[in-house]
Amino acid sequence: MTNAELDAPKDAVASIAAQIARLSKGDRAALRRIYLTQSHEADGVVIGLLHHAGVTMKLSPTNIAPWRLLTHVSALLSGTGGGQSHAPGKRLGAALSAAGYSENRLLRLTAAQGAGLYGQIIRAARILAQSGEASVNLWTVFHLAGHDPARAEEARIRIAQDYYAAEARAEGDSK
Repeated sequence: MTNAELDAPKDAVASIAAQIARLSKGDRAALRRIYLTQSHEADGVVIGLLHHAGVTMKLSPTNIAPWRLLTHVSALLSGTGGGQSHAPGKRLGAALSAAGYSENRLLRLTAAQGAGLYGQIIRAARILAQSGEASVNLWTVFHLAGHDPARAEEARIRIAQDYYAAEARAEGDSK
């Protein structure tokens, strides 16, 4: 377990998602515009969300990155209307399947590492938001992008399993 997880209450992601849904349109828009590799103009908002969610770790450029990505994805999914982006029971892989996410994109998402992974996650979140599949278990996003390789691999496997299970169900329903 990483320090980020040890210092985060179990409901931190739900708290962050709920806070994002209540933010002003301008603050949500700032979170949606974060360009993760160069500009961090919304880090003040991210740090405030973490504080209110009870995340107590000492923040550094390295350990804030998964939280920044999580808030960015949550803001993308909540949209301009401020919808709820975190649904603990809704699996990311199944949501991607329902959104029409291609198998090719899934393979890129589950194979990506480093900065490329962040780009793939953001692309997936945009597709989910555009399709109306705008709430998923955001812990999966956090673990996929986090610094614990074992948790990231578990997230990759879970996403693929859920995606292919949903695809098989959809194929069975269409027969």
